[in-house]
Amino acid sequence: MNKILALLLVLLTTFQLFAEDDPDDYRVLVTKTDGTVFVGYNNTRFTNYFRPKVKTVSISAEYKGEPTKYTGEEVKRVEFVNLTGDSVPVIFEAVNAQSMLGHKWNKDPKPYDTPIFLRLIYEGENIKGYVMPYLDQTLTPSMNVMNYTWRYFYLTKDSDVAVAYWNGTNDIIPAVKKVMKFYFREFPAVMEMVDKGELKAKDFRKNPAMVLPLMDKTYKSKE
Repeated sequence: MNKILALLLVLLTTFQLFAEDDPDDYRVLVTKTDGTVFVGYNNTRFTNYFRPKVKTVSISAEYKGEPTKYTGEEVKRVEFVNLTGDSVPVIFEAVNAQSMLGHKWNKDPKPYDTPIFLRLIYEGENIKGYVMPYLDQTLTPSMNVMNYTWRYFYLTKDSDVAVAYWNGTNDIIPAVKKVMKFYFREFPAVMEMVDKGELKAKDFRKNPAMVLPLMDKTYKSKE
């Protein structure tokens, strides 16, 4: 799956799929942390998983059956086997994820206190990419603007904590190239692309996931 997933298209397709209840749309393939794999059903609407900081999932043996709640320490992966957008899988993984964007993660990443379920949007040889719903809030003396958007993460093969690298926002970002380079500082080659104009801020802001394959291709192992 070495490609960026067309996330927004998938989300729109998913909402359409739920216009009519179909048991197969709730069927999931579950991988537990001990390696056990089983098929079950998620008894809540899929849209409920578009909440931030999801720490548990509820799975039942039968459609609309009695659910069992699993934490991210018990289950590491949930795939909706019948939900695809243009053949794109709908997968959530339990991840130790950085809780604050912009924190000095290289010294102390400060993850959430327990693994949270993030949507997998990219899977390469060196990098995995994830996304989580996020409420972007702009406060001014005259108004309060709220925008439901996404927080983007990457997880390198050498790390056990996914780094938050961008919040989707429509706000003006002063010195946006400098801000981008700050979040890409683990990837010198990507920073150089920003300097040379090969990675343009307007394109990145339109699709923050576009940087994930670049990170994957240029990542230098810490071994």
